[in-house]
Amino acid sequence: MIDTPDSLYAPSLYWFAYRYREGLVVATDKPLSPTATVANLDWVKQQYNDILSKFGVKVNSGWQDEARTPEFDLLLNPDLEGGRQYEYFEIPEQNLEGFIYPQSLHDSYALNLNLFCPEQYGHDEYKLADLRKLNPQDCFNPPTVPPLGYLGQTLLLTVYLDIPKPEAIQDLGEFAQVCLQGFFGLENGNSLPRLYRFYEFLGGYLYEYGNPRDELGVNPYGHLLIWVFFDVQTSLVLQRCYWNLPELLLYYHKISNSFRDSRGFYKAADQMVTENEESLKQLNQRYLRETQPDCLRDEELGELKSTLKQLLRTSLRYSQQLRNLEYAHNTIAINHTNYRTTLEQMEQLAQMPLGGFRVFGEKEAVAFQEQIRADLNYFKQGSGLLDTAIASIRGLVEVDQAERDRRLEQQNETLQDQIQAVGVGIATGAIIASTSALIFQQEPMSFPWEAYHGDRLHPFMWALLLSFGSAFVGWGLAKLLIGWGRKRRSRLKQDSKN
Repeated sequence: MIDTPDSLYAPSLYWFAYRYREGLVVATDKPLSPTATVANLDWVKQQYNDILSKFGVKVNSGWQDEARTPEFDLLLNPDLEGGRQYEYFEIPEQNLEGFIYPQSLHDSYALNLNLFCPEQYGHDEYKLADLRKLNPQDCFNPPTVPPLGYLGQTLLLTVYLDIPKPEAIQDLGEFAQVCLQGFFGLENGNSLPRLYRFYEFLGGYLYEYGNPRDELGVNPYGHLLIWVFFDVQTSLVLQRCYWNLPELLLYYHKISNSFRDSRGFYKAADQMVTENEESLKQLNQRYLRETQPDCLRDEELGELKSTLKQLLRTSLRYSQQLRNLEYAHNTIAINHTNYRTTLEQMEQLAQMPLGGFRVFGEKEAVAFQEQIRADLNYFKQGSGLLDTAIASIRGLVEVDQAERDRRLEQQNETLQDQIQAVGVGIATGAIIASTSALIFQQEPMSFPWEAYHGDRLHPFMWALLLSFGSAFVGWGLAKLLIGWGRKRRSRLKQDSKN
């Protein structure tokens, strides 16, 4: 172990902040909707104004009004005829210099600001306590309530130490934490995000604070990097590949943000699976027993219909969560490829490996994709459970409806038989009643089995036979007309379907 240095040289602060400006933004705490513009140029101007105003600096350059390509500089500096459109500024009273370089990268705004002390390495000493001057009024702290489409920010603090490079990287761990305490004005480091990882980087040591899985509620300081170097020449290596760094960190934050969003989608879908399993258990206990009556009571049928509607709504929300998981997985996969491509370009410019940045692409980004892929495989079973519950309730309702229809049909048949019997009885009674007066006509009535049966039938017999004959003819005509009408209606229905 070595004693913690109480001074440093040539501190430099790099601030990178990102937010979507277009595309589909998915949020767990509000309705999902595609939005054409989730941020505009006013937001970019406000971010820079909030920071630079604390240093008494104003942006003098103009601003681009319209994007003609996916990637373009947002500033229009009249002092620069071409090339990168950045604006340089000085803060003499604090011996600070810096520049801002806002860009539109693909579908996002990428904000870049650099503050540095133009000191002579090893001669102009800078006290640890003075690091607070680089963050007046906590102007570099992330927003407490991030706006829609906010991706996150990275703070990179570089310091030079005029000491031999320690053999063990852990020896400067306490120094890195003290630097952060001074920068954020903290009495101790308890509220800081934990030291996530450290590694050698460009001949120095790079300390990374903040787990990429943590939300701002867990880590309110965002992504923090402290690079301690011991050779002046290594800072020149960073300058060679610096202009690719904003894009690399954009992909870092897209990957991390998408994975954090996926945890919300996972929790929502998992809760739905748990509730669905409980619904299936109650369904089995209450309605799928062998002792269950053939027909459900009206209140039971109403309860099942209500449960079915609820499950259909749950199924829709569940499908949305699975879609969101797929979207997060695809977003990570695409940006993982972009991250590796950009990192390779930076390594070519630096002419050396950038191991500190490569670890994220080789470990976290891969692990995030594998985790979401495992989640999707798990939730496919949950989707089957939902379908089973919906199909079971539909089956119960359909079986109950079929049983009700069968009983209703039996009742209708019984009623029709009774109506027909009553109709026959009424018709017979009407016929007899209408002809009964002829029975008493003063004319002898004879029958075929008598020896003398007369030469004509009795008027009552004629009336009876004619009544039954007319009823038979009427029945036949009615039957033909009813059958013809049914066939005609059937053809019309068939024609309308075709």
